[in-house]
Amino acid sequence: MIVPFAAGGTADVLGRIVAQELGTLTGNQIIVENRPGSGGNIGADAVARGPADGSVLLLGTIGIHAASKIYKSLPYDPNKDLRPVTILAEVPNVLIVHPSVAAKDVKEFLALAREKPGALNFGSAGNGSSTHMIAELFKLKAKVDLTHVPYRGSAPALNDLVAGQIQLMVENLPTALPFIESGTVRALGVTSATRSPSLPSLPTIAEAGVPGYDATAWFTIAVAGGVPPATIEKLNADIRKILAEPEVIERFKKLGAAIVGNRVADAKEFVASETAKWNNVIEAAQIRID
Repeated sequence: MIVPFAAGGTADVLGRIVAQELGTLTGNQIIVENRPGSGGNIGADAVARGPADGSVLLLGTIGIHAASKIYKSLPYDPNKDLRPVTILAEVPNVLIVHPSVAAKDVKEFLALAREKPGALNFGSAGNGSSTHMIAELFKLKAKVDLTHVPYRGSAPALNDLVAGQIQLMVENLPTALPFIESGTVRALGVTSATRSPSLPSLPTIAEAGVPGYDATAWFTIAVAGGVPPATIEKLNADIRKILAEPEVIERFKKLGAAIVGNRVADAKEFVASETAKWNNVIEAAQIRID
């Protein structure tokens, strides 16, 4: 399984849970390889160009499946060269800031950002990643100017946030939660339409000052486009079986991740819908990466 981001982020944690359980179910050893870079597209390209027999899996994200339009060109076509097996889970993101940022809530943050356009830097797991795109939607809805600093995964970006090298992130909640609980970052709001059970006292960004704002990150298991349909369906059945296990449900729940585990056709339809949504954001925000 290729996880196309640095170790330690939500994608990495979810990928390792699935790899471990899928290996136990099938009797195969599944090796997880982190191959970060280019918003996940380096790892995704390796899967797309790999053997078309289902032996190489990809932990996919918004950036890979639904936001490729930000790039002028890619060495592969995500819509043709990758096939989602299932949507694993959805997670809310959370707006977090370094404690030095003089904002205790979303409204104070918006006032600060509008007072100093472009002065606040936000980190992400890379260009086109969910942490990038959900932040861009925030900028668009809130009408604020923030400067994007892409990293090769969430973990190195969070390290710089804790060190004060950047001022904020709109990070996946499972990855951000330990930092919030330790007080090394301050949480201002969650990106989903409803509050998260993991942080029930934290308001949504929509209710805290940006009406209509709603976005969640999601993760897939995907394979190369040429993998036979029967192989994809077998993988789908195996993955949905492990996602129904009480232990796996509990592990995902502790991470703040809502299990989806849908069928192949439903996953394809979901990705198409999300691609249209994020293409609209890309066009409206005029995001382009060489």
